[in-house]
Amino acid sequence: MYAPAAYKRKITVSFKPRREKQNKQGLCPVRAIVRWHGQEFLFATGEMVPLSRPGKAGKMEVLWTDEGWVQRGNDQAAAINARLSAWELRITTVFNGLFDAAPFTPVPKVELLAALFPEGTTEAGGKPAQLRTFREVLEEWKKLNRNLGVASLRKYDQMATRMEQWRPELRPAAVTQGVALEYVQHLLDLQKADATIKVHLRAIKFCLETLGLPSEHKWLEYSAKNAPQLDLEVPELWALLALRPPSEAHRIERDRWVLQLLCGRRYEDMAKLDPRQRTPLYLADGKVVPALNHAQGKTASDTLVPLPPLAVRLGERYNWQFPAATHIVRNQLMKEVARAAGLTREFDDRTISGGKAISHWRLVWQVIGTHTARHTGATLIKQASGNKSLAKLLLGHADEDVTDVYAKDHARQLAPALLAAWQQVLGQWYDAELPLEKQ
Repeated sequence: MYAPAAYKRKITVSFKPRREKQNKQGLCPVRAIVRWHGQEFLFATGEMVPLSRPGKAGKMEVLWTDEGWVQRGNDQAAAINARLSAWELRITTVFNGLFDAAPFTPVPKVELLAALFPEGTTEAGGKPAQLRTFREVLEEWKKLNRNLGVASLRKYDQMATRMEQWRPELRPAAVTQGVALEYVQHLLDLQKADATIKVHLRAIKFCLETLGLPSEHKWLEYSAKNAPQLDLEVPELWALLALRPPSEAHRIERDRWVLQLLCGRRYEDMAKLDPRQRTPLYLADGKVVPALNHAQGKTASDTLVPLPPLAVRLGERYNWQFPAATHIVRNQLMKEVARAAGLTREFDDRTISGGKAISHWRLVWQVIGTHTARHTGATLIKQASGNKSLAKLLLGHADEDVTDVYAKDHARQLAPALLAAWQQVLGQWYDAELPLEKQ
């Protein structure tokens, strides 16, 4: 009679450098290979090791043995070997426990992974933390934080995309200080802006938090100085206001952009514009000023912004609800509008990478986007009035917790000065209808 094979209490754990992934510094990522009972799984350990270095008499000194350990010539040899040994011991111990529970039968891969990484098992697929990708974990994080604005959620996707290109086998649970520093260097090699690097590291931190892993690390913090952003000059703004747009779509975007400038909203808050947000603001002298009230998506603070007549005209033209448009579509349309308006001033759209400025000279119409409206509005108001408080009112920035009562009181005090500043900036367009599209 046929007797089924008896499986042994044996598992092998080996570590191999991925030579094809060697970086410019000569470091290779180390991958663990686990084999038992005809089964196998691989994962990135998060370690980066050099394979060799120049030695005496011009000979290359080997720093990685065929047995899968780091030689003493590597300054971090003891620490790296200790971490790799800890992996081997943990995997072997978990395997032995599962085997002893059902001797001479194969240990299922699912059970081994679940026992190794219990904290990362999900209800949906039972996928352990060690095997979940950055994109998978970020999607879970976005679901948990769906109250944030679309733009705030979307910006972290760039980290997942870059990781898929840089080291597709790397998983969030395998990120160590060494891996993070290597990733930062990779981004610097690509001349990514410091502000972008800061976003990437924050996204990694969110991944670790979502997996229930330690995330409060100094090496996930990054100091970033932002490069100057584009502001339109008054003549450039007037050129946009006077333009007869080439099409209805361009006219809608020009009008939306101008209203965004006048009310200081972010992209995601502009998308939530609603006629019910209109609020009469009663001033101390008895005058009534129209205003817009909303809770900022980014900060959740109440914001009340007095409106000049041009803003009211634009809002009423669309019943305070513009057609839906994505961030990409809006930016493209506005670039075409700016080009039609002749905004050809050269602007240094520079990035700051590794603390050094890298110049990128482009024309204004090539740089302009939705955020330019909010930024330009605040800058022009500050220039016209010399009053930082007016710019802060427009942007919805506050020095204390903002309640609805505080927002109204603050807006009442500053409304006359804000409207006077707008009159200086807008000139003849302060209370005028903007041209329609060409027929």
